[in-house]
Amino acid sequence: MISYKPQLVNILKQLALVFVIYAVCRLLFFAFNKFYFQELTVWELCALMFYGLRFDAFSIAALNSLYILLCALPFKFYYSKPYQKTTSIIFIVTNGIGILLNCIDFAYFPFNQKRTSFDAVNLVFGGQSEFIKLLPHFFTQYWYVIIAFVLFMYCLIKFHYKLKQSQQLIAIDFSFPKLLSQFLLFCITAGITIIGIRGGLQRIPIVLLDAANYTKPNYISILINTPFSILKSADLTELKPLAILSEAEQKQYYSPIHPADTGTFKATNVCVIILESFSKEFTGISNRKSYTPFLDSLMSQSVVYTNAIANAKTSINGIPAIVASMPCFLENHYLNSMYSNNRLQTLPNILKEKGYSSTFYHGGTNGTMNFNAFAPLAGYDNYYGRSEYNNDEDYDGQWGIWDEPFLVKTSQNMSTLKEPFFTSIFTLSSHNPYKVPEKYHGKFSKGTLEIHESVGYADYALKQFFNEAKKQAWFNNTLFVITADHTAESADPFYSNLIGQYNFPMILYKNGITAKQEARTVQQIDIMPTILDYLNYDQPYYSFGKSMLVDSKQPAIYYNSPVFYCVQDSLFYIINNNHFVEAYNYKKDSLLTQNILPSLQTKELQNFCNAYIQTYTNDVINNKTYYDNKK
Repeated sequence: MISYKPQLVNILKQLALVFVIYAVCRLLFFAFNKFYFQELTVWELCALMFYGLRFDAFSIAALNSLYILLCALPFKFYYSKPYQKTTSIIFIVTNGIGILLNCIDFAYFPFNQKRTSFDAVNLVFGGQSEFIKLLPHFFTQYWYVIIAFVLFMYCLIKFHYKLKQSQQLIAIDFSFPKLLSQFLLFCITAGITIIGIRGGLQRIPIVLLDAANYTKPNYISILINTPFSILKSADLTELKPLAILSEAEQKQYYSPIHPADTGTFKATNVCVIILESFSKEFTGISNRKSYTPFLDSLMSQSVVYTNAIANAKTSINGIPAIVASMPCFLENHYLNSMYSNNRLQTLPNILKEKGYSSTFYHGGTNGTMNFNAFAPLAGYDNYYGRSEYNNDEDYDGQWGIWDEPFLVKTSQNMSTLKEPFFTSIFTLSSHNPYKVPEKYHGKFSKGTLEIHESVGYADYALKQFFNEAKKQAWFNNTLFVITADHTAESADPFYSNLIGQYNFPMILYKNGITAKQEARTVQQIDIMPTILDYLNYDQPYYSFGKSMLVDSKQPAIYYNSPVFYCVQDSLFYIINNNHFVEAYNYKKDSLLTQNILPSLQTKELQNFCNAYIQTYTNDVINNKTYYDNKK
């Protein structure tokens, strides 16, 4: 029987060597691209080096899993020359690939300002012969990448064989306890490898968005490594570049760049309240039974948009639409896609330039839907969730803190914020399983759907928030935008169809605002440009929405794979394969029974929609969803 110790020691030494190389790669990545990280301090770089170990552990464990398994088998054949040669080849090839990918981003980063993802792999190996033709040019222009890779491979190979030569076969007496201990050590080694691939013991395996928990969005590319970026984006659906219109036609019909406002900037506080699963159907503006008496009364003192369209059917897509004016035209959720670390212009980071502080309030358990990771990525200074609330006596046993106590505490907490501030408040009690606190059983109408009672409770909680807010010094200088993340289920024929199921309330309230109702079509992504318009924001910015304060004719466009939908005034269009295929006047034909497309002139609108979708697709692919003030 042979001793198991030399094999395990060798594995540890070989992996430690790879960790060192990854750390040096991170430093060189920063050095070669220092221009893009000019504000990074030494201490922040040290923190990135430390926290980057978690992402390195994933890549190293994933790439070396076969090598670890083969070297951890507690058998004598491990020392045979053919077996040693095989494991050496596996170690050198797999780690060579990882090192090469890291080195490539020394030069490739400036082109898309993020780590290479799986879409670039498809570009190279997707039959595009131009890449082969360009190789001589790449080798000439980026010679330093080749030199760096060669040096890394020299060190990897030299130290790999040197470490292997130090191994010694040690014979030990056979015994059942020793055999059992070797088996247990093998299981532990396999278990640690699996933990490394998962990125830790947390409930959900590590994803691209987790990088936002450790650093500012613009430093994420230093924190992670290229194999991590590629492997984590490999199972995500990539967008394909579109060329429906020429570039000149695309720009003629649509541009997401909003010009600077000419007015004087107003440093008004802004509070965006996002109501979980609040359909227009549940409120008084639906002309049906209302379950929201407080919201109805508030709407009588507000600017209300009665034809508001949600850009998503899930919270994880609704939040970026509201905060960053970013719709989701992807098969994956935007926050879980390979583009989740793209650079965005959001309300928190735009207003931060004007001295605003910002906080994202959500009573859910920290980690729910990755909102605590999205918050720093979007530029929020703080995230305030169940952990920060710090009183589980108000825990609902399912999602987080009941809306009423959480909203009252939120109102009080906002008084501690530096003004001007931007806050987002996301409720949760009207989420399935639609529970209400026991003390309120029987207080709210149960209605005809399970959700109705919890909507009544959420409305009551909102009332308590405003009652508390009116006592605070910041209240009179705060613009409130009240919206929904998405809509809920319905038993109503209209609110169950392709347009009705996207209708939600959109409300602007400020103490003393002139109340009115607007029937124009608006959408979630209009919230950001509306707020910036209200504040007279004096810089250009990037947004797919338009200000609701102006009489814009831009339609609402949303996506539910594989079809796009367009709403303009009373007309509802279905878009498939870049063409309108159906159209309905939903205000006269609410059940969408009569296709009137043949009677309509749609060329200009169809070109606009194609330009809009093409702009979104190509800008997301190329990480250009922001205004570049260096142009």
